[in-house]
Amino acid sequence: FQFKLIGFFFICIILLFISTSKQITGISNSEFFFLSGFTEINVCCVYGSNCTLSCSFRQETDDLYWYYITRTGQVNVHSFYKNRDQLDHQDPSFNGRTSLVEDQVTGRKTALMLKKVKVQDEGKYKCFVSNHDGYILREEVFSPVQTVDMVTSGNSITCSSEGIYPKPELTWSSSPQSSNTVQQTEEKLYNISSSMKLSDMDGDQLNCTVSTRFNNFTSTWMKPSEEHNSINKIQDGHYPYC
Repeated sequence: FQFKLIGFFFICIILLFISTSKQITGISNSEFFFLSGFTEINVCCVYGSNCTLSCSFRQETDDLYWYYITRTGQVNVHSFYKNRDQLDHQDPSFNGRTSLVEDQVTGRKTALMLKKVKVQDEGKYKCFVSNHDGYILREEVFSPVQTVDMVTSGNSITCSSEGIYPKPELTWSSSPQSSNTVQQTEEKLYNISSSMKLSDMDGDQLNCTVSTRFNNFTSTWMKPSEEHNSINKIQDGHYPYC
């Protein structure tokens, strides 16, 4: 009986603590999710396009801050306070490329529109208001494989694709696999190519596939017969989420 009484006493203490906590905070569990700590979200952005980074706050706010997190700290991406955009301290790499737009969840202008996305934009962003916590958004940039070219010269065939991000892979349908040449441009995009001997191909058809984890593209070359042209076709053109 004594142990039951002690157990009942502790249960009462716990229930009292929970009730008191709710009275102090004045927020529900769903609201607490938005306000306690930084919630991390993944976002995929297509290279060269405009991309929206969401930032949802249920409460009204007069100020909003967006920062890009670096290895040594953070830089200002976009700030809003005193009823207007404040861009005096904006990092030069974002000049003329940011604006606040309506968030799809709340309808308030807290989402960041990032224009003409670069590979260098990839990384973590933080949005927050002065009196509450906020969000960490991890932006991943990708430039899809859009075409794969196959060109023959004598007994050799070369497969190539350009303007891709992240770093792609190239595979042949015949063995052995040839080594790939990968180059990175000033825009941080990748060009990839590979060559092999036609005498090494298995059968009358040769496939070359260039792929990233976002999408892949396959080009098919057939030995000359009635048709003398290579045939290009998309094997998988959809872009999955991060």
